Amino acid sequence: MTPNSDPDDPPGPRSAFRGDDRYRRGPIGLPLGVEADEADIQDFAEHVLRKESGRSSRYTSFTTELKIARRFTAGPDNRHVSKADLARLRDLELRGVIRIWDAEDVFASLGLGPRKIARQAANVRAAMRRNREILIEGQIPAGVLESVKL
Repeated sequence: MTPNSDPDDPPGPRSAFRGDDRYRRGPIGLPLGVEADEADIQDFAEHVLRKESGRSSRYTSFTTELKIARRFTAGPDNRHVSKADLARLRDLELRGVIRIWDAEDVFASLGLGPRKIARQAANVRAAMRRNREILIEGQIPAGVLESVKL
């Protein structure tokens, strides 16, 4: 613990970042329920390892590292990078609005699934760890994401 840190603050990252050239404010992600159930991509492995632009997914990717988020945008700076306070996201999760999946959660869930998908669990976990990725299932309301300063 650093001299100026708050003992009640959880350890680890405080923000989640998303690089997205097409994001223009407003809610992000698909609401839990029918909309998410109708998305093109329904499983973790497909989203993490094979997602292509133009295909909808029930998950939205974030990273806990600003420099990694920058790699997912064509901008030369932070103009297309947004951030969300992880405490606000955890509050949304507690209220049942979203579900937050980290690499270990995804690995465990994939291990319980069909054998074909379970065999991909280690690759998915490795990719998520490499990109410091977290997945959000559900819709994050407008105002939770804010621009990263240039």
